[in-house]
Amino acid sequence: MNATTPTSVDAELAAISPRSLWLSALLLVVLPGVVIACVDAGQRTGHGVPPQALLAPAAFALIWLVLALAARRRRVTLAGGVLTVRSTFYRRDTPLVALDLEHARVFDREERLELRTARKRNAVGLPGFHSGHFMLRNGQRAFVAVANGRWRLWLPYRDGSGGLLLEPEDPRALLALLRAQAHRVAAPAGNR
Repeated sequence: MNATTPTSVDAELAAISPRSLWLSALLLVVLPGVVIACVDAGQRTGHGVPPQALLAPAAFALIWLVLALAARRRRVTLAGGVLTVRSTFYRRDTPLVALDLEHARVFDREERLELRTARKRNAVGLPGFHSGHFMLRNGQRAFVAVANGRWRLWLPYRDGSGGLLLEPEDPRALLALLRAQAHRVAAPAGNR
């Protein structure tokens, strides 16, 4: 993470692990391909596999490839007082003043079960990777960008309507930078 200017922040979110990536390939490509092949083999006796039977596994492989490439898009930036989170196909722009940074916290994902994802609203959910809009177990809506790491950052909105659930590479440093930026914005012009 680096602070490029006194009013900007640029940080990477945690990457999807290779284990999660291969597990998603198993679930999205290999398993459906095996099921389709078995069903097709049960319907045909003595005939070769028709070319159209290969379309579904190829489509699943293409979907997996698109998801794997999209998972590389993972960044948090703060510029002009707006925090922008980019993750897979999703982007969330939030004015820094809309975040309740006094109640923001870094937490261990195993200790705060209420901040786990419960239901997808418009999101990508793979084993060990969540990106997009989710309902959390505590009933709040959240923009989520997490991998399978231990430490996460909860940035609630001031209006109580939910927040941002992120897994930056260094959550404590990002929270400290956001609080410092918010303090600068709130400081009167004469005190700068």
